[in-house]
Amino acid sequence: MKKTLLSIFAASIAASVASAQMYSPSASALPAGTIGQAYAGQVINFTVPTTSSVDGATVGNAVASAFPQAALVTSLLAGQTFPLTVSSTTLSVSGLPAGVTATCDATPCTYIAGASGSITLSGTPTQPGTFTIDIASVTSGEADLSAFAGALSGFGIPSSFAIPQPIPGALDEEGYTMNVSDPNGIKESNSVFSLGLYPNPTEGVSTLDVNSTVAGTATIEVYSITGALIQTSSKSIRIGANRLSLDFSSVPAGIYLVKADINGHQALIRTQKK
Repeated sequence: MKKTLLSIFAASIAASVASAQMYSPSASALPAGTIGQAYAGQVINFTVPTTSSVDGATVGNAVASAFPQAALVTSLLAGQTFPLTVSSTTLSVSGLPAGVTATCDATPCTYIAGASGSITLSGTPTQPGTFTIDIASVTSGEADLSAFAGALSGFGIPSSFAIPQPIPGALDEEGYTMNVSDPNGIKESNSVFSLGLYPNPTEGVSTLDVNSTVAGTATIEVYSITGALIQTSSKSIRIGANRLSLDFSSVPAGIYLVKADINGHQALIRTQKK
């Protein structure tokens, strides 16, 4: 009898639980950051689903706590998955680099089922590296126990059981990544290309030499010594020697960092504007 109940229950769950995409973008590589430079402000949008699922161990423990006389029967629930009717969820973000914070458009970061919201990542990174960023959830709702209604009703256990404590993990999104680079740690050459700049120091227009082993598009960024982005441009690069013009005429005297990125490979060179 126990095996038959479990078989019917598993089939019912498989048919009734649907997977819904909550977050946009879903877990993926986020825009890269640079130490000392304000992060652009990545927005993660979401809509809280009205249904999800909850594991049988969580349900069984909650039911056994509320109905101790039914502990033997509720042991059948362990190892199963139940449909969950969501009432609300609270989100939190972990794994961010120092200097970057996550801000929800609601305070606290709690949303009812069906509500839409957003999380904005912003700030100025202060440590380099590749970071794995996760969104964690604790969700309130009711588990659908109708597959076991016959076995549980004799103990007064309703077929729709409100879980008394918020459920961790029901609406998580794990595995966002963010790369934060350190301009002072980037060299003038890498395995793909090298940089040269003349005249250096400059009084206005300089030539940036890019010697590349691949063809592609180079993103050229000019930063102040404090990390503020001064100029940015995209240039087509061919294999071999490339000469690009950089105009420093409109910037004040000082030290500047010129960073080039080709296909994810970066190189950096310093210059002085007189």
